Amino acid sequence: MCRVLSVKPSSYYDWLSRDISDQQIHRNQSELLVRAAHSETRERYGVERLHAKLIEQGHDISLYMVRRIKEEHGIKCRRHKRFKVTTDSNHNKMVYPNVLDQQFDAKRPNESWVSDITYIWTNEGWLYLAGVKDLYTKELVGYEPP
Repeated sequence: MCRVLSVKPSSYYDWLSRDISDQQIHRNQSELLVRAAHSETRERYGVERLHAKLIEQGHDISLYMVRRIKEEHGIKCRRHKRFKVTTDSNHNKMVYPNVLDQQFDAKRPNESWVSDITYIWTNEGWLYLAGVKDLYTKELVGYEPP
């Protein structure tokens, strides 16, 4: 086997009798720490937040090592759905034509306005905010507060 691998027999026997290196011990401990911290954070922290948590706990581990351990062992964050569909497009009501047809270059003020609506969570519950913007001046023309 030594001849096939081009290794001296003395080197092979030296390798067999060696103890585990300090670097390997640190790597193994770091892996356990990353797995434990990942579980403690309910699998939601990314590399930076996980690294900050481990440093806060007093562990000596680099950001690079946390990243590498997560990649090597397939440790991934649990994802949650951020976007909730609030529009019901399945209806028989009239749909207005898209007059702008994705052409957002206005030639003069008040030629074309666009609007959007957003929902905001408050202590009182969900509130909405609607705004209207002039495409030429890029300024808010008006809004409807909650």
